[in-house]
Amino acid sequence: MHLEYTSFDGQIKYADYDYYDFVPDQGVFAKSYMEYPYDFCSETILCDYICGMIDEGEYCFALWNETIITNYLYKKQNPGIYGHGCFVYGYDRDKKVFYTQGYFDNENWEHAQILFDIFYEALSYCSEKGEIALIGYREISDYKWESNIPKIIRELNVYARNSRRDCEDTRYDLNAELSFFSNLRVGAPVHVPSLYCIYEHKKLFEKRLDFMKKEGAPIKESDLNLAKELVRASHKVKLLGINYNSNPCEASFAAMLGAAKNLIELERGFCSTTRSLGL
Repeated sequence: MHLEYTSFDGQIKYADYDYYDFVPDQGVFAKSYMEYPYDFCSETILCDYICGMIDEGEYCFALWNETIITNYLYKKQNPGIYGHGCFVYGYDRDKKVFYTQGYFDNENWEHAQILFDIFYEALSYCSEKGEIALIGYREISDYKWESNIPKIIRELNVYARNSRRDCEDTRYDLNAELSFFSNLRVGAPVHVPSLYCIYEHKKLFEKRLDFMKKEGAPIKESDLNLAKELVRASHKVKLLGINYNSNPCEASFAAMLGAAKNLIELERGFCSTTRSLGL
């Protein structure tokens, strides 16, 4: 439910989410971990192993040099190393490709097919580590999904408190968004995945309120309508941010910030509504 602004990179993230562990302690996934000694590894060994993971119903996560991937996808010759997480969910042995998804060169979420040899080259970027590590996640089929309305209500209360103007810690929730937009500067690109995160966060709020209403919580239709407004407003900010990156001038920057200001004011009203419900 909570957003966090991290000042060291100027980005918005989900505060309750460990990006590299997929919270296995919650019982949703069974996790496996493998380190293959670099000196004994090869493209065939590693790619066969990943294909086997997928055959067994596992998703694969690893670290690769994404510069190699973007150079391959977009026919570029950029130098340097960008160590980044990759997600592999399928393959085609005949074409010798893995199926992956992620934010690549243009910061849009994309599907991509990566040739086995390119994939192996990208994973082999850091030989001094001494190994290539893979993490597998298999969804537990009989996991029992249960709702916890009291917990949702408690976290909504925390969200409202974190979002107050006089809150001392400005890293979280609405204040996180305010910090993010306040630290943007004309001419510097905006971090598009952060804009997506804000937009997806509002979509989840709408789904959350709709779910609570169906479960008997005191959510009115007007509350849902306000959440829908937040979705529309955050979607507009996202689009204007993408437009600004392609045309980084004062006018496009001002349009994005104007839409962001409107979003923040709407969300202040949303937080006031949740407080008035006694949630």
